[in-house]
Amino acid sequence: MPYLDAEAAALQRVFAIADEDLPDAAVLVGQWDQGSYFESVRRTWPDVREIGGHSILINEGGPRIWISVVFGGAMAATMTHLAVKLGARTVVQVGAIGGLTDSGQVGDVLVPGLVVGRDGVSRQLSRNRPIVPDETLSAALREELDARLDGGSVRSGTVVSTTTISLERQIDVARWRRAGYAGVEMECAATVGTASYFGAASAAAFVLMDNLARRHTVFVLSDEDHRRIRAGKDAILQAAVAAIVRTIS
Repeated sequence: MPYLDAEAAALQRVFAIADEDLPDAAVLVGQWDQGSYFESVRRTWPDVREIGGHSILINEGGPRIWISVVFGGAMAATMTHLAVKLGARTVVQVGAIGGLTDSGQVGDVLVPGLVVGRDGVSRQLSRNRPIVPDETLSAALREELDARLDGGSVRSGTVVSTTTISLERQIDVARWRRAGYAGVEMECAATVGTASYFGAASAAAFVLMDNLARRHTVFVLSDEDHRRIRAGKDAILQAAVAAIVRTIS
């Protein structure tokens, strides 16, 4: 049968997922380096264990939460599909964005109220319509971030997902700004679109890594910028797990 329509039992068997490792929820992290990220997660949750090569499992007496490192829409859709078919009722995408507005500074966090897919993966499911994240989950994310974010602010706006940063040009940045988008990244539309297709609640949060509107890019980040980004990413992951625990049904 086609992969999209595969039954949960078939996916569990193919990916060799044990019953005790089936997810209740998932956090997808837009990140290049999986190994170092998982090491940072272990500093907060020492007892996590690896699942299926791309995920680790948090289970501290509450919901079983997969944390999966993804890069790009194709991997995000694949991991979201697997998680929700195996039982995840809630999915949160986290990571970093390039800012597209004149306001905001490195280390701020954006919780999108709307996601626009301009990548090939999400268009197949969203039919080019904007995707609305779950309002209850998004509100919980904002509240948890307000309690954890040190030195940054929590913002809202529309995120646009593009196919790859490798093809990003200044004319693309100008077009996204004219459309009124607050930030650009690669995975959110695929993740939220896939989760919504299967009826799972989904939301997202992103730390502002650079501001393309002001041409303040990753190539000129200061040591303080890097510190703020790290702090923002730590806050986002902890807020995502806390929001899931609060809202999962």
